[in-house]
Amino acid sequence: MIRSTLFAAALTAMSVPALADPFTLFIHESPADIALRSDATEAGAAYWALWAAYSAMLGETGMVRGGAPLVVSGGDGNTISGYFILETTQAEAEALAALAPAATRGGRVAVVPHYPMPGMSN
Repeated sequence: MIRSTLFAAALTAMSVPALADPFTLFIHESPADIALRSDATEAGAAYWALWAAYSAMLGETGMVRGGAPLVVSGGDGNTISGYFILETTQAEAEALAALAPAATRGGRVAVVPHYPMPGMSN
């Protein structure tokens, strides 16, 4: 219930037009959460349900430009487990990052603005 209230609040806040820029949300998860990806128990199903709800919420914002699950081990014990590319403002990207399952389960989400290269379009 609390999570769906947060999703609804995020969608409402983002209905106001603002200047948008590209950002990537890099998802960093713990080894325990990465292990849940292949867990056939209710714990694994719950893990995927959280990500399905989060992905659906992002999709409803109309800001998603791409993304994919990954498994890239990091030196800090967390793994880069995926990313989302959004076209939004810094504040909105940070608000959406805070709602990601990784951000609430001991991992983190890095919000990285895209740097424009001369002669290339976003």
